[in-house]
This record gives sequence, structure tokens and C-alpha cells, in this order.
Amino acid sequence: MTPTITISKNKKRLRKTKLDSYAGKWVAFLGESIVASADTLKDLMKEIDDKGLRKKVSVFLVPRKDEGPYILFIL
Repeated sequence: MTPTITISKNKKRLRKTKLDSYAGKWVAFLGESIVASADTLKDLMKEIDDKGLRKKVSVFLVPRKDEGPYILFIL
């Protein structure tokens, strides 16, 4: 199964982004685009800080093909 993410700014316009090349990496999204990626969260956060994007992006770890989907719990 190819990992994909559906990105939507409004309900009428959906865009799917294939994440195969990012499997096992941390990625940062800004709007509908991937703006940074790295092997570790620490490296990604440094890259985001260098670009001045810390409070603007969404960050997550893309699962590898042999891993199940990640589930986020907010307590």
C-alpha cells in the first residue's frame, strides 16, 4: 500500500500527495506543500527554524511500508 495524505484547504478541492520517497522520515507541511524533510525530528525542527516556519507548519513521521498507520492521541 502506497502511503498518501489528503490535503485540503477547502472541501471542494482535495489533493493527494504520495509519500513513498518520505517513508521513515519526518516531514513538514505548509498548506498543501511539503516544505522540509529529515531523518530525525531534531534535524527537521532545525531546518524549520532556519526557514522561520516553526509556528506555521504541521509535522509528522511518515510510516515505512512495513509499519501500520500512526494514530495520534491527544490527552
